[in-house]
Amino acid sequence: MLRKIGILLFLLILVQINSFGQADITNKQLSLAEHALLDFITTDSVNDLSLDIFKENLKFGVSNKLANGISLLKKKDKVYLQLLGSGRLYQIQKQGKGDYLFNRLDSTLYFGANFGSINFFYKDTLFKLGGGGFWKIIDYFTFYSTKTNEWELISSKKGIPVYQSQENGVSFYMDQLNGKFYLSNSINQTDFPASLNTTYSDTCRVFDFKDKTWQNLGKINPALKDKLQKSIGLKTTFGPYLIFHSDLEIKWINFSSNQFGVLAKEKQAEFREKWLKLYKGLPEHLYQFVMGNQFYLIRIENNGAIAYESIELTTKDFIDPNAEPIYSNSAIVALLNKIEPGTPVIGNVFIVLMVILLYSLYNKKIKKNKTPIEIQSILYKNFFSALTAVEKELIQAIYALQIKQEQISIKAINKIIGVQQKDTITQNKSRSDYFLRINQKFKLATRASELLIVKQREETDKRVYNYNINPIFIDSMKALILNNQ
Repeated sequence: MLRKIGILLFLLILVQINSFGQADITNKQLSLAEHALLDFITTDSVNDLSLDIFKENLKFGVSNKLANGISLLKKKDKVYLQLLGSGRLYQIQKQGKGDYLFNRLDSTLYFGANFGSINFFYKDTLFKLGGGGFWKIIDYFTFYSTKTNEWELISSKKGIPVYQSQENGVSFYMDQLNGKFYLSNSINQTDFPASLNTTYSDTCRVFDFKDKTWQNLGKINPALKDKLQKSIGLKTTFGPYLIFHSDLEIKWINFSSNQFGVLAKEKQAEFREKWLKLYKGLPEHLYQFVMGNQFYLIRIENNGAIAYESIELTTKDFIDPNAEPIYSNSAIVALLNKIEPGTPVIGNVFIVLMVILLYSLYNKKIKKNKTPIEIQSILYKNFFSALTAVEKELIQAIYALQIKQEQISIKAINKIIGVQQKDTITQNKSRSDYFLRINQKFKLATRASELLIVKQREETDKRVYNYNINPIFIDSMKALILNNQ
């Protein structure tokens, strides 16, 4: 018996040593660009900073097995690194320019359970929400305990599953003053464990740290959802505002006032001018974030050379007379939040009544208000004229093969959009961007609820997607293509 216990203890020690050895980060394994970024942010010892970076060439030497990204968090003069894929937490101590010591704080044994988790400081405590791994999306908060050097669970009445990535547009904000954590939307697993299918929940929510409860705020504005999904670069904060940008325009979100808008015109002009000046030629490393009252645009070359521009921000820059609501807070939404549909007994009765009412309205109005064929034809022509030459060629190529019951190859798509010589990650991103833009233009122009270009997994190889024109629009596309040849 003692022998078996001894062998078990020995194996546990080996696992512990292996676990720590896999994640050790040394100054030598950092790239020159990573050194340059750390040198820049550590010159400021007063202001906080939080960056979530999903880039293969800026992960501080950490493998994909351990993390799909990193959280770089600065609390005044202290800098922390958290791997998005495990509970591993480091404090980065500056020894001198380009010289850093990575001191591991946690004692986590395992990894792979929280890729894309959301990390943030509330007061002086580091919290983590969600993440994905082991085929499951996490729906709870944990916090790093300086007493146990472990991530401890926070119990709440219900969980909200979520993870963040470069593409999904999930956004969050921690209101330090009122102890409230805002979340733009969540991601649900529809029929787990039967499948790994997920759906997006468009409900904005807030978590109150005082009573440990979630509250539904309302459905996210579709216009904001679209802007968040198209946003590039890092999301950053200034006072009560979450800042991001897309289409060379800085936008802001204020969850507490339920508003989103754009920065003042003069600041927008300054931003565009400095962006185009600094990022000419698109470098490998370009980052934008706020520290203090300065919005920084940073360019880092692979050799560590750094250049930057800055824009001074004030609260007056966030006054937008055309600001829109982040989420709907109508009387119906408020009622839904109160009764929590699905909760016996009142919630279930309410759902039944709502289904009957909606079905009745559908039969009386929606069926009668279908778009006339003549107007529909005009809308489709407007859509086709809004496409770029490459987008038109892509649709025509898919159509030509689809009517022959053939499938366009990924290689052919890459050639049409001009990325056949690029790396796989760039090709995947470019294909996704093109089809996203085409579907967005189609929806805006035709008011259709269905996607024009749909993708399905290849039956013989589940890693590959096939792209086709939605069968319900194939006749409409035929008329457009024939009339524009």
